[in-house]
Amino acid sequence: MNRTRSRLIRYLITHGPATCRQVAAALTISAASVRKHLSLLCEAGVVIHGSGKYQAQPNRVERELADLAAAFQSAGSDFRKRVTDDSHFSVSAFHSSECPGTSKRTN
Repeated sequence: MNRTRSRLIRYLITHGPATCRQVAAALTISAASVRKHLSLLCEAGVVIHGSGKYQAQPNRVERELADLAAAFQSAGSDFRKRVTDDSHFSVSAFHSSECPGTSKRTN
């Protein structure tokens, strides 16, 4: 996932629904960039747009992360070992406490 989109999702999960300008100001990113990334997140179904505000869908985000983690796990233990040994990335990072309250919210 794109780092900017990850930041946007975390912001929306943590702070709740927000306008494009509110997100841009809080994260010091241009409104045009935020709008582009939020559009992609809406297309993916992890963010919805209504009443002028964007809102993350934490349950959908969790499902997408679980699917991605499962894809890495099913790719074979050798691949998984190489990815975790050769980089800072690990499957367990998907379930970190980086997004507090992600699994607690329901929509």
